[in-house]
Amino acid sequence: MDSRLVLASLHLLALAVGLAGLWARARALRDALHDPEDQGALRQAFVGHVWWSVAVVLWIVTGVWLLGVAGTDASYYVANRAFYLKIALVLAIVGLEVWPTQTLLRWRWKRAVPSPHDGGRIEVISYVECALVVAIVIASAHMAHGYGPARPLGGARLPPVGPMPIAPVSDALGTPVMTPSGVETVTDEDLALLVREIAMPLDGIDPATLRSNFNERRGGGTRAHQALDIMAARRTPVKSAAKGRVLKLFTSVAGGLMVYAADSSERFIVMYAHLDGYASGLRDGAPLARGQVIGYVGSTGNAIASAPHLHFAVARSADVRRWSKGMPIDPVPVLQTAAGRR
Repeated sequence: MDSRLVLASLHLLALAVGLAGLWARARALRDALHDPEDQGALRQAFVGHVWWSVAVVLWIVTGVWLLGVAGTDASYYVANRAFYLKIALVLAIVGLEVWPTQTLLRWRWKRAVPSPHDGGRIEVISYVECALVVAIVIASAHMAHGYGPARPLGGARLPPVGPMPIAPVSDALGTPVMTPSGVETVTDEDLALLVREIAMPLDGIDPATLRSNFNERRGGGTRAHQALDIMAARRTPVKSAAKGRVLKLFTSVAGGLMVYAADSSERFIVMYAHLDGYASGLRDGAPLARGQVIGYVGSTGNAIASAPHLHFAVARSADVRRWSKGMPIDPVPVLQTAAGRR
């Protein structure tokens, strides 16, 4: 199993355990207030506090690991507003928790006598922290479904990226790459060029059978899909739809393993998402031949594990160095027209 999936699962499980521990602590302190002689209620409060403390440590450790160790691109997080909201909520919880933790430890170690007044304050703080944990879950859900950063091509939401220092490359004949067009407007000439450039990225699928889901609403109706989902068996080879070059191998919470590529005219960006893995040797800046295997169909990111597919997007680009920007183009009519001319 992918280590990132294990870490992400533990990360979310920690929130559930922590919420249960906080709630148990608050309810036990409430019972202790009603009956100060009930030592069992106070012990239950200590147990709830231990579970809450373990959950906080697990949540922070897995979060830091996901951010800096497990191979997830940190740029996805640092450019996401929901991520900063999560951090703010965590800091608020940490700040609120300092005094209750110190107080409960003094009680447990018999260094202070339990006070009904302090117990009531800790109960209220626990309920507030429960609300903050729920808010963290909501912020995490927003990140997982692509909310927070600026919108890139294909409908997924990824961080805005400025011009990247991609080294100039040449094709097999030594022809240098073209200069940026500077426009994203899709003209009839652009579409005619794209038809000549592009081909089906998966073998064995007749373009005539494709049905566009480009304008389908996603994210609870808040955004258009702006791409094509092609269902296929896991590990089906994904082929470069056009001659060109790799712009960026990228990993995001929404798109999973992704490839951004430019066609040979450098007018279009082609994006492949939810990949199960990359082809051996694939790297940023590598030249691509049409039909070359670049990866394999999967369900990484926010795709349903039981429904592996290729998320395939095309966009007109003003400058392919800004690989997450462009004017989305429905791939279905382009692929169908291209197949009819070959």
